[in-house]
Amino acid sequence: MYLSLTQVKLLRMKTIVLATDFSPNANKVAHFAMQLALTQQATLILMHAFHFWPTNPAETGADFPLSAKAMHNDSQKTLNHLAHTLNEQYGTEVNIRCITKEGYPIPAIREVAEEEKADLVIMSTTGTAPQSAQLMGSVATSMVAETNVPLLLVPPSVRYTDVKNVVLGVDLDTPPNAVALDTALRFARQFGCVVNLLCIHPHPAEAHIRTKAEHIRELMVSVPHTMTILSGEEIYDTLLTFAHENKADLIMMLPQAHSWFRRLFVEGETERFARLTDIPLLAIV
Repeated sequence: MYLSLTQVKLLRMKTIVLATDFSPNANKVAHFAMQLALTQQATLILMHAFHFWPTNPAETGADFPLSAKAMHNDSQKTLNHLAHTLNEQYGTEVNIRCITKEGYPIPAIREVAEEEKADLVIMSTTGTAPQSAQLMGSVATSMVAETNVPLLLVPPSVRYTDVKNVVLGVDLDTPPNAVALDTALRFARQFGCVVNLLCIHPHPAEAHIRTKAEHIRELMVSVPHTMTILSGEEIYDTLLTFAHENKADLIMMLPQAHSWFRRLFVEGETERFARLTDIPLLAIV
């Protein structure tokens, strides 16, 4: 049985974290995060991480323009300005808080997300170097393998729209993580959207493949959904083409956990997709 519209409205995110490097691309995505926070009636936390080199001579003088204290204050001032800009454009209904952390971006983002019990972390797919990010990845794409909460990666060219149509990509060769799948369904209920379940396999007609797909479909009984099984080995191309054909507002993926050694040599499908997608990607852990 599907949830009623009233029940869906009760399923709201409480805390959304927007991680920014203050680049123009990240600032564009901050507007996306603000509009999502408005829709979800959630608190929006704007956070920035800066790294102060220990060998920098500035550490000897707290008032030096490049001291850790000055860098922290400058970052906090920029965050406050961004919050003011968002309030001016969208009103003050959303509670915005600003957090500056000293440290490397990925562990700092993880720490803030954990401390604030975030329901979602949002980042731009590209920051200060968009071309190199497409070729080699970025902090945002690297975050896919490191995040401890669902991660929404938004291409800076995308404008916010209510999420009504979602594509959920599932690998039938590896059983989906039950917790991650349950989280994906919770997000679907929060958005009140239709989920288009896409299963990609080189041999989609095989009976055991269809049995696996039907099992996943049974687990999705609580949300409106469709199921499609397509033949293919190029997951990125097949998934993105399907998403465009179905006019998806959002793509969900359930990243598989890999050892640190494997991650040194092999890029995961979700990370690759995050580098190249022009549709917002929600990586669910």
